[in-house]
Amino acid sequence: MLNHALHIYFCGQEACTPRHSFGPAVRNHYLMHVILKGKGEFHVHGQIFHLKKGDAFLISPDQSTYYVADQENPWEYAWVAFDGYEVSQILESCGFTDENPVFHFQDAEDSELGDHALFENILTLVLQYNHSGRCTFETLGYLYLILGFMQRSAGTQEKPYERDYLRKACDYVSQNYSYQIKVSDIARYIGIDRTYLYKLFRKELELSPQEYLISFRIKIAKNMLKHTTLTVTEVSYSCGFHDSASFCKCFKRLTGYTPKNYRKSKEAYDLA
Repeated sequence: MLNHALHIYFCGQEACTPRHSFGPAVRNHYLMHVILKGKGEFHVHGQIFHLKKGDAFLISPDQSTYYVADQENPWEYAWVAFDGYEVSQILESCGFTDENPVFHFQDAEDSELGDHALFENILTLVLQYNHSGRCTFETLGYLYLILGFMQRSAGTQEKPYERDYLRKACDYVSQNYSYQIKVSDIARYIGIDRTYLYKLFRKELELSPQEYLISFRIKIAKNMLKHTTLTVTEVSYSCGFHDSASFCKCFKRLTGYTPKNYRKSKEAYDLA
């Protein structure tokens, strides 16, 4: 359940031994490695990327990957695991795609660790996270600095107004999903026309605002069914549905289960 625009789950640093490898395996969140020293290979979608100091590689959710350190010059890297409802747009602005899940910093070979923004910020992020033991605003700020550096290096520019509108719309939904809100309420809160809001959601999320609202409510409902003993009726009203009948119909359309069957199912615990 993605209630944050960007959220860090964990991070760390490792100096690998020769041919040290991991995978093939999948993750349920985004995982980015920044190579601090040495070399290695990243395997994904049948492609092999040969990477070195200053490069980074991104593992996306549910994506089977394998990576291995070089025999002669094994890599040392720092990593950060994260997710959030704005992540896909942020990563796209940094140049990451399914076809290109890597980042290359051309001048890295001439930089010492801590002497360049990319290295300095990833190392400080790891240090700060391990010191605090949790995701503080300060720690999150270093991740934004890393992504901002990548965005500038990729030569892409964020569209501030569109991003801001989308963020405000998603925030509004996350805070008001339990009320009988409409798409017009979202547009009015942001201060834009609902037609423009529709085009923005379709462009950035490939969903209509109404589809996003329903999807968000169903995510909340799945979490309630999994973690609480609330009745189906209580869950339906808590998630902003008019009645339990319309909730059950919508829930089955999106999940393939009735709410009661979902609560009993193995999928509720394996996939929620």
